[in-house]
Amino acid sequence: MPFPRLRRLSTAVLLLITASSSVYAAAVPTEVTVRVRSHDAKFIGSGVGGMQLRIEDAVTGALLDSGMISGGTGDTERLMKESQTRGDTLADDKTAHYTSTLMLEAPTRIRIRLTGPLDVPAAIQDLSLTTWVVPGKDIRGDGLVLHLPGLIVDARNLGVQDGSLPLIADVTLMCGCPITEGGLWDSADYEVQARIVGPDGTVATRDLAFGGEPNRFQGSYTPDAAGLYMVTIWAHNAKTGNTGAATYSIHHND
Repeated sequence: MPFPRLRRLSTAVLLLITASSSVYAAAVPTEVTVRVRSHDAKFIGSGVGGMQLRIEDAVTGALLDSGMISGGTGDTERLMKESQTRGDTLADDKTAHYTSTLMLEAPTRIRIRLTGPLDVPAAIQDLSLTTWVVPGKDIRGDGLVLHLPGLIVDARNLGVQDGSLPLIADVTLMCGCPITEGGLWDSADYEVQARIVGPDGTVATRDLAFGGEPNRFQGSYTPDAAGLYMVTIWAHNAKTGNTGAATYSIHHND
């Protein structure tokens, strides 16, 4: 009878297919390197608190990995002064990054979520991207580089002193790169201003001048009444569009 033989043959083929499928379905370790670069500047790393990272399955939302981007800002000459062509490597092992090893069974669309830099709460931003990753096809070298615009504005709340409110802020690029007079990031390119809302809702503004030491901008304001004042100090570079701000409140007893 041919039927038992046919059944045996079908079973053998099915087992072979199943075995082959199980080989292809095995999870494969796949490295993905992620970096974040400050717009008009260098890489964001430990100097400003790093960036918190999550990698998710973009379809299911399942968490695949999490960690912190940490390390140095990179080589200033290579990043900011030398001419670059397509394919040039800009980072090295010491440059801020996070390398994840994902266990993937099939090509997977992932979502990378980033939060930071974490040192100055007013400067924390969120950004994300989605991309495909194929099992066993590592993304190394510079890796996936996300770009983060903005400025870190670290406002100093010193309260009212001798009837005057000092307006002081340290302003840097998102990587913490310094702003100096005539430097690579020239203080003359940055407009910094304070907006003060008084107890009665009256709005006043004061320009902050570069104070001489790196990153420091300063001015002053004289409150004319007792009560709560809301102060917002913002910074802007018209050439790059980089902008940042910080807000705080002070209570003045006349």
